[in-house]
Amino acid sequence: MTLRRTPFPGRLAVGMLALAAALPLLAGCTASPAPSATPSPSAAADVNGLPAGVQQATDVPTAVPNTPELRRAVTVSSCEKADGGWKAAGTAKNTTDAPVELTVTIFFTSDKGTVLGTGDTKVAIEPQTEARWTVASKLTPTSKTLCVLRGVG
Repeated sequence: MTLRRTPFPGRLAVGMLALAAALPLLAGCTASPAPSATPSPSAAADVNGLPAGVQQATDVPTAVPNTPELRRAVTVSSCEKADGGWKAAGTAKNTTDAPVELTVTIFFTSDKGTVLGTGDTKVAIEPQTEARWTVASKLTPTSKTLCVLRGVG
């Protein structure tokens, strides 16, 4: 018995036809996600994960004065709800022999780091003393709003 081989172009054509016929079958074997019983949240909530009614800040400053040596002189001692928003308060120390004026910048964020509001204040401090400062922002807080010392300059 003699085997006769099909010429290469013929075998190639048969192989291509078999592959073309199998592709739709293989595509049908992928799993589809199960339909959800509960509706998904709105696109805005999906993007930033904030509770209903809470908005992220849209005017967040990008050029914040920040000098590491001056940050060491500033403490945040409270972070709490205020009329129409949130506030941070603390002290700034001046250990030099000359008066200084510092700009303290606070970002009010969600516990996930989304900026909800910002604020800053100037603090004048006499030599070898400390001064209290407060920064407030109008915002709708989350249940875990944080006060972040963003910069001191």
